[in-house]
Amino acid sequence: MRPVLLIQLLLLTAPGAVASDNHHLDSLWQDDRSATLDEEARLLVFHEIVNEARYEDLDSARTLASEFLRMALSFGQADLIGLAHRDLGNVAAESRDNRSAISHYRKAIAVYATLSDSSAVRGMASSLNNMGIVYKNMGLLDSALAMDRRALAMSMSVGDRTGMMYAYASIARVFEIQGNNDSALFYYERNGTIAEELGDRHTLGGSYGNRANVYERMGRIGPAIDLAYRCLAIFEELKSERSIAISLTTVASLKAELGEVEESLALLRRAHALYTKVGYRQGMMTSGNSIGSNLLELGRTDSALSWLERTLDLEREFDAKDIMANTMNNLAKAYRNEGRGPGAIPLLNEALTIARSLKDAAAEATSLALLGRIALDQGATAQALRSCRNGYTIARTASLLDPLGLNCECLYLAHKARGDGMAALSALEEFNRVQDSVVTERSARELTKRDLLYSFGKEQLADSLRHVNELTVSNLATSAARRGSWIAAAFGLLVVLGLLVFFIIDRQRRRARYEKEAAQLETQALRSQMNPHFIFNALNSINAFVQQNDGASASAYLSKFARLMRLVLENSRQAEVPLKDDIEALDLYLNLELARSRDASGAEKFDYSINVDPSIDQEDTLVPPLVVQPFVENAIWHGMAGKAEKGRITLSVTRVGDDLVMAIEDDGAGRHAKKMEPVPGAAVKKTSLATTITKARLDLVSKQRGRPAGFRYIDLPQGTRVEVLLPLSA
Repeated sequence: MRPVLLIQLLLLTAPGAVASDNHHLDSLWQDDRSATLDEEARLLVFHEIVNEARYEDLDSARTLASEFLRMALSFGQADLIGLAHRDLGNVAAESRDNRSAISHYRKAIAVYATLSDSSAVRGMASSLNNMGIVYKNMGLLDSALAMDRRALAMSMSVGDRTGMMYAYASIARVFEIQGNNDSALFYYERNGTIAEELGDRHTLGGSYGNRANVYERMGRIGPAIDLAYRCLAIFEELKSERSIAISLTTVASLKAELGEVEESLALLRRAHALYTKVGYRQGMMTSGNSIGSNLLELGRTDSALSWLERTLDLEREFDAKDIMANTMNNLAKAYRNEGRGPGAIPLLNEALTIARSLKDAAAEATSLALLGRIALDQGATAQALRSCRNGYTIARTASLLDPLGLNCECLYLAHKARGDGMAALSALEEFNRVQDSVVTERSARELTKRDLLYSFGKEQLADSLRHVNELTVSNLATSAARRGSWIAAAFGLLVVLGLLVFFIIDRQRRRARYEKEAAQLETQALRSQMNPHFIFNALNSINAFVQQNDGASASAYLSKFARLMRLVLENSRQAEVPLKDDIEALDLYLNLELARSRDASGAEKFDYSINVDPSIDQEDTLVPPLVVQPFVENAIWHGMAGKAEKGRITLSVTRVGDDLVMAIEDDGAGRHAKKMEPVPGAAVKKTSLATTITKARLDLVSKQRGRPAGFRYIDLPQGTRVEVLLPLSA
């Protein structure tokens, strides 16, 4: 897995920064010399000069930022002093001088804390966000996420959409590193939406590129290609050399996924030359690792070693832990290819430690696979099996195809070395399944549709047509002489072919009908599992309510429960029900759980709201009954658990094209919060069954309607959002 280069955070959230070019910088210097500017305006122009200089020469930018701080201190205005410290922090962060960057950001925050206006809040939020980026670079992801979330909350409090835009990108990047792809896409999309609304083309291009990176990790190469070229088009329009280089890096990675390694290598060399020209070290490190990886794939180990060793030296110099583990894995692979496997072990152990601290499952599983192969080279089969079993589990859990294949291959060779034929065969079969996976086939099909990467396909088609035409012309003369004798045979052949075609079509029709009927039966079976599960939980709620409240309240509760049960039983007889009926059942369920949650004083534990897009016809729109109920239940039982203040749950229904999106959002502790220890003897809430059944139901909906259906979890700054995608009936 290649290291991902983050496009969006090039600007380090500095307000006013734009794509660098010398003409703009010259214009700023002319403004600075203008006699019409007062001192404060001159200082603000100087701030713009510092930001632009960061794209030209970091050493000059550092000198200018220091001068800006001196002038701001002399002027004595607190917000300008805070701005100057931020600029120094940005230059230090760009240089990967992490300690200096954090020091200046903290000084900026301290200055802004002495002020009380909205401008100071925006400045503090920007400083926090920038500090989060530095923590991310250092591999301190929990600290980074905490800073980014504080920055987002502060930006929201003053309605600063620019600050929100940058905070969304920072949060997305942390989730991307952790392999939480759905959440990463969600925040990158929000970042891009605001950028488009603000007319910020540079940030919009960055959002496209970042989403392309995530889609590539997910194996969805088609959308990745589309977004990568939209990103490249924007940056070529803006004539931003550094951003063009980043776009080329993304396109090169997609080329490598296609197997077009030589073309990928050429693009990476172009990108690396641009990074070197503008002095962008992050890009130099990322492209250097990718070049080394491609050279390894081409069998040019000596050249790969040279690139990877230089890249790792640069990453160590600037403490780039967010991308270091991938370079170490590639370098270890090169060492093993050279017969220097034992020398790669310390490197892999270090990569393993970094990957675990970052929660980077791909890098961790790859390190374990390589450690297993080196152990196998040394005859330590038991050690190889332990390492690759761990790597297999990690890759399998995170659905990472490449690391999964590496670990399967290692397990096959280890079992074979031990003489365990059955285990070896099982591992080999799994390896072949990975290699021939549906995801890979789907990706290949999507790729062949993209003219941008497969323009040669049209040329091949044209050549094939010319060839067919030539064969037809050359055969006409010959076939004319024999036409008479072949007419009878041709007629007979046509009859046979016609019958064969009819048989194939009829068989396909019957198979499709059978699969549809089978899917309907499976859906009914799954609904029969869902209803007892739902009723069991509802009865638990009634029991708790009866124990905690008086008879009158219990009677009212039971009346509502009876009404809900009638709806559930009526709806369960149908494969699909009107959205209006499903919403009514969910509203009743939430109302019952709300009543159950009241404490002794009568205070409710949460509020809820249900919002349906007015453009949706709730009578005519059909949905599987209660398909989102388990997620609503999770939001109540887990999202609101341990929450001191009153919580909030929102169910929203919107239409996106030909799909319906039902989203459940809560402001609880989130999925990754530390779970409370169960009380001895108390019932433990089980949710895995409901989630498994729901996934199976949605898989069947997808099969019945011929379009994707599913759900995704999105981690919010406070709480969790679940989006359920339902294709609408034709």
